[in-house]
Amino acid sequence: MTGATPYDLTTAAHDYRAWEGPPRRTVLLCTHPRSGSTLLGEALYFAGGLGCPLEYFHPGFRPGLAERWATPTLAEYIRAAHRWRTDPSGTFAVKLFWRDIEQMAAERDPDRFAASGLSPPDQVPPETYRAIAALLADIVPNPRFVHLQRNDRVRLAISGMTAMQTGIWRVIPAAGARAPRGPVAYDADRIDRYIATTDACHAHWRNFFAAIGAEPHGVSYEALKRDYQATVAGTLAWLGSTAAVPAARMRRQSGMADEALVLRYLRERGGGAGR
Repeated sequence: MTGATPYDLTTAAHDYRAWEGPPRRTVLLCTHPRSGSTLLGEALYFAGGLGCPLEYFHPGFRPGLAERWATPTLAEYIRAAHRWRTDPSGTFAVKLFWRDIEQMAAERDPDRFAASGLSPPDQVPPETYRAIAALLADIVPNPRFVHLQRNDRVRLAISGMTAMQTGIWRVIPAAGARAPRGPVAYDADRIDRYIATTDACHAHWRNFFAAIGAEPHGVSYEALKRDYQATVAGTLAWLGSTAAVPAARMRRQSGMADEALVLRYLRERGGGAGR
């Protein structure tokens, strides 16, 4: 939410009428940055009846919303998010990255969960994931899970590297334009780390779903890109909505410059790297 022009869906104009009490259900869009989550999240929002899935518990969004809602503590912030972001049907929708889960767990139970995050996915027992689910139960009651992944991890990582350096995370002409902070500097080691982090986060998501017995609806970035209409329609139907698929506001960010970085990385690291 930094910058002169905040993402329009975070503003008071997109708050719902005040909701009293906890939401009736929660839609959780479980993903990793640069996977098409804004595209899918906006589709759910503009379809109606499925909340407004934003990164309410992510460091990039929470401070601005907490200031606007005057909620300095997590407990106050949760109540405000439920009050202003639960839609008239009683649905609260949240976009979650695995790192947000770890930070919330550490904030709610610092004696058990370190702020530095969990151990590698293959070292975390199922009971730890179940303990995290219990900590989050009042924040995201009666959840339905959508697991969104981007299969091409090289392009995901380069997209992330580009967004972090330029400061441009989305292109929505109707919501205003923003100039990049500067050019993108190629860094193969940074791309390697981004791929490794992505793999670990999705492994945690899979372990979490298995530990709590959840069966998420799976969506890929590639499917959204290939057939937006059918992919969104399938997600809406799985969530119990018969709404029409709304037109997408977002515009594709990647171009020739990103593809040049992809080719350079694949040449240096080998053609199968990150795939």
